Amino acid sequence: MLIETRVCLALLIATFVALTGVTAHGSTSGALEYHTIENASPQPLPPIGPTTREEMASFVDGFMSMALRKGHVAGATVAVVKDGSLFFAKGYGYEDVERRVPVDPERSVFRPGSISKLFTWTSVMQLVEQGKLDLDKDVNTYLKDIKIPATYPEPVTLRNIMTHTAGFEDGAIGYLFAKDPEDLVPLAPWLKKHMPARVRPPTTDFSSGANASYSNYATTLAGYIVQTVSGMPFDDYVERNIMQPLGMTHSTFREPQPAELASRFAGGYRYEDGQFERREFEYMHSVGPAGSLSSTATDMAQFMLAFLQGGSLGDARILSPETVRLMHTRTMSPDPALNGSMLGFYETWINGRRVVGHGGDTSYFHSVLSLIPDANLGLFVSVNTGGEGGRTSVDLERAFVMHYFPATLPKLTPRPDAKERNARYAGTYRSLRRSYTSFEKVFSFGSDIKARAADDGTLSMGDPIGDEPHRWIEVGDGVFRDIYEDLFIAFKGSDGGRPTGLVGYFSPIAAERIQWWETSFFHGVLIAISVLLFVTILVSAIRQRRADRAGPANVRWARAALGLAAVLFIFFLAGLALVATDIDSLIYVIPASLYVALTFPLLAIPCAALALFLLPRVWRADGWRFGARLHYTLAIVAAVAFLLVLNYWNLLGYRFG
Repeated sequence: MLIETRVCLALLIATFVALTGVTAHGSTSGALEYHTIENASPQPLPPIGPTTREEMASFVDGFMSMALRKGHVAGATVAVVKDGSLFFAKGYGYEDVERRVPVDPERSVFRPGSISKLFTWTSVMQLVEQGKLDLDKDVNTYLKDIKIPATYPEPVTLRNIMTHTAGFEDGAIGYLFAKDPEDLVPLAPWLKKHMPARVRPPTTDFSSGANASYSNYATTLAGYIVQTVSGMPFDDYVERNIMQPLGMTHSTFREPQPAELASRFAGGYRYEDGQFERREFEYMHSVGPAGSLSSTATDMAQFMLAFLQGGSLGDARILSPETVRLMHTRTMSPDPALNGSMLGFYETWINGRRVVGHGGDTSYFHSVLSLIPDANLGLFVSVNTGGEGGRTSVDLERAFVMHYFPATLPKLTPRPDAKERNARYAGTYRSLRRSYTSFEKVFSFGSDIKARAADDGTLSMGDPIGDEPHRWIEVGDGVFRDIYEDLFIAFKGSDGGRPTGLVGYFSPIAAERIQWWETSFFHGVLIAISVLLFVTILVSAIRQRRADRAGPANVRWARAALGLAAVLFIFFLAGLALVATDIDSLIYVIPASLYVALTFPLLAIPCAALALFLLPRVWRADGWRFGARLHYTLAIVAAVAFLLVLNYWNLLGYRFG
């Protein structure tokens, strides 16, 4: 997923480690009486499996017909491989709505987003096979023009990068995409300029831990290592060592796209005001190894076939069978009951069936590549529309597995003491995939994951990647299953009997518990009260301006100074709101309006400081009633609180990383 933050960055989560008290599988609080993880999991029925192309066409046609209509999707492309060959491929809707050009699975070029990463990981593993790379060496060994700082004793390794456990903060605003090809920057200077802070140690024990945070930067770094070690540009390397051997003639990482592919590029759309609006091409070659792939469904079918056949396709071989098995073996295990991460791939359990693959999202393309190795089956689907229809690819993946591999889901009942047990998990959690040092931290405002112990014994909570609230029942110590679906989460760590982390069903992103004073709700209340006091003190300063001028000289400017600070704070909020009206453009460039907005709080600081300096005099001055003094004091407290909130979200000053 290239964008998961609403510049998305969007975007979020998973974590692990077995500790006493509240962790899964190892509690001292006694065994659960009603359920275990084993009997809470789906019980597979005899698989149906795809039988004929006609039956599959009927199933996929029915699903896509409804998805395109209800989800307002302009176009989609689908490919299914089975038993060593292309089993099904079909296009739906339009690659070009304006010219009414239908999607062709063989020729329509889509943008699979972060599925690009699988090509980067394949390249890395090819070089590992050749002895040129070591998954457990410090990546600085392979870097020339850049060096990862030694923030922690533990070095960052390729194994960390491939499991998203390197410990980097996240970022994207103003530099992930480019508006024009002229704005694209080569890998080395881009990596050097936008190096994120290391905010937690990299994982060293992949069987337990709590620091997974999906990173486009780390993947781009891996692509640069491929380029450095192989001695050829990354695009050339992938073409020569993956695409050409597999016959992927309609695929490229290059931007702009070669002319022969650009003519059949599927436009990216957003459905607005009852019609599809075409968007500009998303240039992302500066982070090419993380997401700049362009490809067709049938080309992606070739890639899937190679991985389902031990790294070979026909006479071509891109990896050894042993390497493919390694890449499909769980490497990072946040919890035995939950999905884990492999070397580049991640797993999803649907209906008790293990699916290995990767998703990919840009602003306007949403894709899924899913392999079911034990059934020798693979699915690729991509849609070219953002917004409501963006879930179509994920929804088809789930519907596909549930249709062809049915299972029964055991019904769960909360244990008698569930409400009391759930109270320890209640609290607020926040995704680790966020910025810590730049203004981008504010994009995690409002994304808190709130866990509440419900009266019926369930735990009401979203999951770490920010889905709508679910209801969960505990099936193992600290492990919960959704009451309606085969989705699992787990709480990890212990701080006074309360968990410190949260693992969801998307293993590359974990969450951590935050304190009440860090929550978006608390900060939102502070901001609301502060704005109210800013408005009232401004009104008071205007109404009392003559009385203040005629009053004691030592407090003459007290209310005016505080009123001016209030005006500047209000201007800041208005400026921030203005920036938010064009939030889609933030992924390309930081607008000048943001610089202007961030200037207002800096100008307000000396005004607020003067007002604070004059506070003791106000309480001693004649002519000020008690209510006016109290109002003035509360407004100063609001100004200080507001500045502290801005500083927490890195909005005090120009913190652009």
